[in-house]
Amino acid sequence: MASVPKKANKFPLFVHKGRGYWCKTVLGKHHYFGSVANDPKGTEALKLWLFRKDWLLAGLPPPPYDPNGETTISVKYVCNRFIAAKEAKLEAGDLVLRSFEEHKDACKIILATIPASLEAKLLVPAHFQKVLAEINRRCKSPNTRGKWIGIVKQIFTFAYEDGLIDRPANFGADFKKPPQLAYRQHENAKGDQSFSANEIRALLKHADINMRAMILLGLQAGFSNVELTELPRSAVKGDWLEWPRAKTATKRRIPLWVETKQAIQAAIKAGKPDGELVFYRNGYRYSDRRYICYDFRKIAKLAGVENHSFYDLRRSFQTISENHSEHYDLAAIQAIMGHVARSRDMSSRYRQFVSDDRLQAVTNAVRKWLGKIPKGGAK
Repeated sequence: MASVPKKANKFPLFVHKGRGYWCKTVLGKHHYFGSVANDPKGTEALKLWLFRKDWLLAGLPPPPYDPNGETTISVKYVCNRFIAAKEAKLEAGDLVLRSFEEHKDACKIILATIPASLEAKLLVPAHFQKVLAEINRRCKSPNTRGKWIGIVKQIFTFAYEDGLIDRPANFGADFKKPPQLAYRQHENAKGDQSFSANEIRALLKHADINMRAMILLGLQAGFSNVELTELPRSAVKGDWLEWPRAKTATKRRIPLWVETKQAIQAAIKAGKPDGELVFYRNGYRYSDRRYICYDFRKIAKLAGVENHSFYDLRRSFQTISENHSEHYDLAAIQAIMGHVARSRDMSSRYRQFVSDDRLQAVTNAVRKWLGKIPKGGAK
């Protein structure tokens, strides 16, 4: 049995009998401070608690503890602190789930190429060259490479601004986003990414209940797969859908085609009876946007339309609405897509709303272009 100090009521730790560790409950969570068998009087456990106390009470992960030397802020600790900060933003509604997952993925890339225990302030350009090589190996698209590079820089800028390292990280001359030429070459190589009307009809013919509604929302409203995983039933208001774009929080009011409204109602009916979302997969929410891409690829293969991604539906909406409307109305198109106005676009900043007639004219043009909509094949 542990020998607890005489003033037991003032000793801050207790013995967790199930695990045999010194323990402290902070903010509703158990934290452990070493084995009671190895430290029966709790001397070392108390030192560790006092070292970690301020961090834990603030809800922050404490840095590594070295009782014989100076505290080391490791690369792994920087990543953990960064993710903890982003998780707080996610819970506060200041960060969308997709961005949070991308930040976690960037940390995984760092820890796959840089020793996790290495002191963060000792990083040199050669370390970031290894990170860059891993990013280039994993990602062929300059858009994705540029995104990962930007997040890695953000992580170590955070470390400096949060006082974890005493000087800005030295990324080196080559740790930069790809040049604009690479972006343009990549887009040119992909060619026209918009769907034809025949391709859309072929997809709808083979679509199951969920995918039918998703494809129609992608085409008539520019919805991405990320947005569809989070679309609440409360956003459907009769013949309209009112819901901010997840990525930008820009307000949107979207007129629904009759076919889209019916498809949404069918998806809700087939989903979770007491659920809050429009779409569920086998009774569970789409926790990962990639499930939609996976389901879409299966249907695209059946339809013989395998040269497109789900996101190409959003590209198609923009292209079709611009080229097939009787009166070109970029403001209405942007309102439906949830685009954020550029800082110098004063017209967009001053414009308070776009009339329903203008919004309907845009979606009607896309509906007319599509022609007869076939019934779905799969249940």
